[in-house]
Amino acid sequence: MSKYNRTIIGTSPETMAPVAVVVDVYRVLDAFNVTDPALQHLVKKALCAGLRGHKDRAQDLDDILVSAQKALHLNADKHELERNHG
Repeated sequence: MSKYNRTIIGTSPETMAPVAVVVDVYRVLDAFNVTDPALQHLVKKALCAGLRGHKDRAQDLDDILVSAQKALHLNADKHELERNHG
């Protein structure tokens, strides 16, 4: 199983009974239509902060802040282009 797979408890659409489902972060990103690469990176880091083994939680939290800043800059650049070039 991938390090990004997790078992979550969902509900059956028909009966609303609890159902265990294995999902990975990429399916979660797709389900929530997260298309900004900086936000995708941020979410992945946030869901696994300190759990992946090669960085501690503090380093992952710092990386989350960097990704958030990149997302802000990308969003601002897109809006500026839209304003200037319609």
